Amino acid sequence: MIRRIIGLGTTAALAVTAPIVLTGAAAPANAGTTTTTASCSQLASATNISAATYADRLVRAWGSGATATANCYASTAVTRTLYGQVMPGGIHWRRVSTEGAAGTIYVTYHDDARGGNLTIGVQNVGLRAANGWHAAYTAKFSGEPQAWNAVQWSDNLVRAWGRGDTKWTAYYATPTAAAQLHKVAAKGGSHWTRIATEGAAGTTYVTYRNDVTRHTLVIGVSNVGLSQGDAHAAYTVQYH
Repeated sequence: MIRRIIGLGTTAALAVTAPIVLTGAAAPANAGTTTTTASCSQLASATNISAATYADRLVRAWGSGATATANCYASTAVTRTLYGQVMPGGIHWRRVSTEGAAGTIYVTYHDDARGGNLTIGVQNVGLRAANGWHAAYTAKFSGEPQAWNAVQWSDNLVRAWGRGDTKWTAYYATPTAAAQLHKVAAKGGSHWTRIATEGAAGTTYVTYRNDVTRHTLVIGVSNVGLSQGDAHAAYTVQYH
């Protein structure tokens, strides 16, 4: 059964503008370090583990959407940074470096799907609170694209294809989907208007109409892929 997503099916014209592997949206309204000490005590001790392991645990928790666990390792400022970027963070983060300075260890991860970096600053052993929690007190993204919902993702793809930007078309779409778009036209043009959005079986289908030719274009975006931080989340194209 096809489920219509309320509030996303309104007409919207698209102006053509530039838009360790750790297995594991908008931030929850109550996101932050509100986790109680009692709930954190149910986790493995964090008092004496290395800063790299500490950061790994935080990134795994954030990546999988385990907010209660992430809140134990992170300060309020860090949770705001992480959840403000995307929640969950996805499974494609790989630790690439660890550096120390003035009692803080900076652990950097690379996003193998989207291409950006995340650096977590963790208080070294001996400087943490007695219970060991909230020692990750700084987080900074570098070159990491902001998370998009499925409709925004599809809009970005249609804009990129519309202006003939093969690099970003290939980023938003699978090779098969990108090839289908390029088969329609190398440069899709600026006359596409979003007219409908529907969800079914883990995929969001976004429909556009060309204001000149009256042809329609349907982009299918994988909700699972998008939630895990995948690039190439648009995987199917229908042109009528």
